[in-house]
Amino acid sequence: MGHSLAFWRLAALEGLSLVIGQQVLPMLWREGRRYQAMWQAQPERPERLADLAAKMPPVCRALTASPADAPAPYKMLMAFVNALVDTTVRSAAAGVSTATDDAVGAAWLAALTDPDDCHVDLPEAQADALFKAWEAWAGQSEAAGNDAFRIAFRLDAPQADETDWHLRYLLQATDDPSLIVSASQIWRGDQDAYLQQRFDQPQERLLRGLAFAGRLFAPILDSLRTAAPDNATFETASAHTFLRDVAPLLQASGFRVLLPRWWSGKETRLSVRAKVSGGKQSGKAHLSLSQLLQYDYEAMLGGQAIDREEFMRLAALKQPLVQVRGQWVLLDAEQIAAGLRFFEEQRGALPFDEALRLGLDGEASVAGTIPVEEVQAEGWLKTLLNTLTKPDKIRKLAPPDGLHAGLRPYQQRGYSWLMFLRRYGLGACLADDMGLGKTITTIAFLLRVKADTRPKKRQPTLVVCPTSVVGNWRHELRRFAPSLTVHTHQGAERESGAAFVKAMRGVDVVLTSYPLLARDRDTLTGVEWSTVVLDEAQNIKNSATKQAQAARDLSAAHRVALTGTPVENRLSELWSILQFLNPGYLGSEKAFRQRFANPIERFNDAEAAARLRRLTTPFILRRVKTDPTIISDLPEKMEMKVYTTLTAEQGTLYEAVAQDVLERIQAAEKSGDNMSRRGLVLSLLTQLKQICNHPAQYLKDGGSLDGRSGKLSRLTEMLEEVYSQDDRALIFTQFSGMGEIIREHLRTTFYDEPLWLHGGVKVKERETMIRRFQAERGPRLFILSLKAGGVGLNLTRANHVFHFDRWWNPAVESQATDRAFRIGQTRNVQVHKFVCSGTLEERIDGMIESKRALAERIVGNDEGWLTELDTASLRDLVRLREKGA
Repeated sequence: MGHSLAFWRLAALEGLSLVIGQQVLPMLWREGRRYQAMWQAQPERPERLADLAAKMPPVCRALTASPADAPAPYKMLMAFVNALVDTTVRSAAAGVSTATDDAVGAAWLAALTDPDDCHVDLPEAQADALFKAWEAWAGQSEAAGNDAFRIAFRLDAPQADETDWHLRYLLQATDDPSLIVSASQIWRGDQDAYLQQRFDQPQERLLRGLAFAGRLFAPILDSLRTAAPDNATFETASAHTFLRDVAPLLQASGFRVLLPRWWSGKETRLSVRAKVSGGKQSGKAHLSLSQLLQYDYEAMLGGQAIDREEFMRLAALKQPLVQVRGQWVLLDAEQIAAGLRFFEEQRGALPFDEALRLGLDGEASVAGTIPVEEVQAEGWLKTLLNTLTKPDKIRKLAPPDGLHAGLRPYQQRGYSWLMFLRRYGLGACLADDMGLGKTITTIAFLLRVKADTRPKKRQPTLVVCPTSVVGNWRHELRRFAPSLTVHTHQGAERESGAAFVKAMRGVDVVLTSYPLLARDRDTLTGVEWSTVVLDEAQNIKNSATKQAQAARDLSAAHRVALTGTPVENRLSELWSILQFLNPGYLGSEKAFRQRFANPIERFNDAEAAARLRRLTTPFILRRVKTDPTIISDLPEKMEMKVYTTLTAEQGTLYEAVAQDVLERIQAAEKSGDNMSRRGLVLSLLTQLKQICNHPAQYLKDGGSLDGRSGKLSRLTEMLEEVYSQDDRALIFTQFSGMGEIIREHLRTTFYDEPLWLHGGVKVKERETMIRRFQAERGPRLFILSLKAGGVGLNLTRANHVFHFDRWWNPAVESQATDRAFRIGQTRNVQVHKFVCSGTLEERIDGMIESKRALAERIVGNDEGWLTELDTASLRDLVRLREKGA
């Protein structure tokens, strides 16, 4: 975005905020005998617009041949803001009834709300009377000054030997707040030429403005009895009234008010300093957020510690503003009442989660309204708070025994971080980018948890994930942690109730899916879990869903969430995940909306965003692929298998087709018809691969695509992260029919138009597709037929390559992958190879991987080598080992 466009965007936001804040006035203009009605900005803080005008890029004013003739920045900005205000109010008023019994008022209102015509349609005499009445009314809005200068009031506290407060009268320039003219200069006629040019009749205007302000504050009115009033004097009680009530009213009326710096500081009011101690903690003991800690509060006034005796002495003065060791502080009736309550509740017990909020955020209060200024933690709590804010201090743990893989340095840090939070009973969200190894990090964590727990105390871990990922978890656990006993809670014959509890004996990890978490809620909540892990935790982003409610009901010593996108659309999603991890830590959902979500999402409240960040960052570990410390740990090309699970429909089709074709193969073999047998084997392989892809590809039924294919569901989930991280992806399939299905599904799911290159695309169209994808803002997704797009293309914009179905020749797949991984690629490339668990895809993949060095020589260029298998081996190859979910 260019500098000028960025500036006008800020100006538009400022104008819209004025409309939202109702800082606008209806105006009337007279041009000869014509009258026009318009809306105009009336900012309570015009200095904001002055500051913005000072930042206007010169190109915004490049409307004339000579820079000297260019409009002034402030004048140009106000013209833009007023035009925006007028258009916005008219648009908002469209369709609103303007009926009124007053014909004159109705005509003016119609001119103010008509989207196209601002002309006031009245006879000349009535229009003139309306204009004069409007001038008298609108003149009040100019009592505080004009666009160039504003009347200002500066409050000065008494000097050491005085008792009276002084309110000084000034004029302050709107475009340069440092330019201030005192009232005494105005009365003497001692003004510079700039003031005289921009603020005509300054004495009359100042007197009129002071008279208006005098209606709000009596001491100002009293000062007007002198010939040349330049200030008002009053006692402390009136100073408190001015600070609390009058100053905001004057500011709302357009006046500038300059208050002492101490008034807006925390030291002005009663506050407390908290000392919290957690006592002793055993190295093996786990905490809970509800555990009570001992606390001790110390009262602070004027930045100084104050005891009960001194507080009572100051309260006895019955002055709303008092001096404590030279510092003025507020001690009104509300503060005194809060102080008395505080000294009665000075010591006690504090829940662990509240101690965390105090230590991390500091935005808390005691005795109803007294803010906590500082938290002094002691013992292990001090260590915890220091480490939560500086996670690099966490001691790095050695990889656990039994892990059949190496951990990259950042994965080792993540695993150590999970163990650290577990020690204190704090839930953790591992939010690394896709491909950085959240699964292997979690498996290392589970191995360490088991090793650190005495055998008699061990409880199983529950891993909840999308149905399409259950098979992947099972495969990764079997591969990287074979010592962990895994139970899959899935399928029509899954246990429930007492049978499920009995089946858990000796089990380390239980795998299940989100739909079953909601459906089998009573069964799963009846077990005391060691750890609950939610993979793809964005599945509980809607706190009202049954699966989110069931997740929160699970009983566990520790909770972990894995997600690459902790917040996709709204902050309420973050609340839902944190409510699962650390129940009650962020308060109720309603309180969270009021304190954080609404201020941040609606008003871009930077302070609320900073508070939320302080509270949540310690429990969310997010590393991205572009982080220099991560890039150095990554290989240039990462290849990974993505194991998916067949749906029930896929499983039924798979078994039926396999049984039918195998019988025909056996018959052909008995008759000695080798040619027919070979054709039937190739047909069987093709049909089963199509079923593994999607039932719609095999059946060609034109039915719904969602929820019928484990592969397509997993691809969709992974592409959500591709979109969220502004990445690009290539999707390879060997079937043009499947390419069409993927394209149609992605169109309706992501409201996007993926490119689709297949054998029927002409050369010129093919070149256009490549140029579009390689462009700076090109399409995110490119679907390619393996044969049409596997060679001869340069697609280095992609940093993800998906092999949706497999070509059982490693060389062919490598050639396709190299469309992205080649000279010109500046990012790490992640290659995702989809495999359906328990099917021929997994068996053939295993056969090739076990003899990878010989694979290219043995396999050849196609699947013909599979036709040479005998019928018994073929039957074993295609046998379905895992039923559909």
